Amino acid sequence: MTSSNDFFEQPKEPQSAGTVEEIRDRFIAAGARCKMERQDDEVRLVFDGRKCYLRFTVNASGRPLTASMPDATDYDADFGQIVFKVFESIGWKFQL
Repeated sequence: MTSSNDFFEQPKEPQSAGTVEEIRDRFIAAGARCKMERQDDEVRLVFDGRKCYLRFTVNASGRPLTASMPDATDYDADFGQIVFKVFESIGWKFQL
């Protein structure tokens, strides 16, 4: 995850985590404290003590469509595993 072109895409048949709030809660449960920031048609999850954040594009009802990590320069292997674990738990996959 080193460029803004790296995305997690929503599966064709999404699982239960239908909101960014629910995804945030999964990160917190996994040990990655974060908070939400809303801006126009996107929502960011900003991680405590890190420069990196996840940027979600959302539809009109607020459901996430894609996720990217534009500044992925300060994560380590443990944090990376949490990110992949959370997205796998909701059925999303990493795509270059």
